[in-house]
Amino acid sequence: MDTASFLSVLTSFPTNIFFVPFVILFFVMAIDMVFDFADAAFGELDFFDFDAETGGSLLIPPVLSHVPLAVALCVTFFVGTVMSYYVDTLALVHLEGVVATAAKIATVPVSAIASLHVASWLLKPLQPLFDKEKTFATVNYIGMRARVHSSTVTQERGEVVVTHQGNEYLLDVVAETSAPMAYGDEVVILSKVEDSKNYVVTKI
Repeated sequence: MDTASFLSVLTSFPTNIFFVPFVILFFVMAIDMVFDFADAAFGELDFFDFDAETGGSLLIPPVLSHVPLAVALCVTFFVGTVMSYYVDTLALVHLEGVVATAAKIATVPVSAIASLHVASWLLKPLQPLFDKEKTFATVNYIGMRARVHSSTVTQERGEVVVTHQGNEYLLDVVAETSAPMAYGDEVVILSKVEDSKNYVVTKI
């Protein structure tokens, strides 16, 4: 199969149902890693909670509720793309007309459910890395120096990186004052905001 045929399958129904969202999410995540615009724009807003929305549905593996939504969706759409691509090229290619259309429509929910479970299996080893409560439970960051990781730190939001015993920890912070703080600035952690995961920092 040449490149043109390969791209034609990816951008045609039903594979494009998974491929297009995967491409969009992948580039959004890649750009956010560089510019950190999502945190600046949305802060700690939680737009979707797998546990709350599904009510413990068997269709949604519990592992996916313990990793960032963007990561879970990106991996799920990637797996769905691979599944749909091979189903289309190996099975559906032999069908024609109304039968082909009906078969393609039927494969979408099947591929979606299967991709959720495969994605959960792939992400399960990474689940502890996203559990901030367990990761940060034994470290007292008060008084430590850190480096600003987000584009800016304001009195509403920001991120810093703390190095402790050779490990780097990413913390959500807010500024003590309105003094400007930008990426790379050195700060010191003063205290922890009550009933919050945020720490208060000031520029050194």
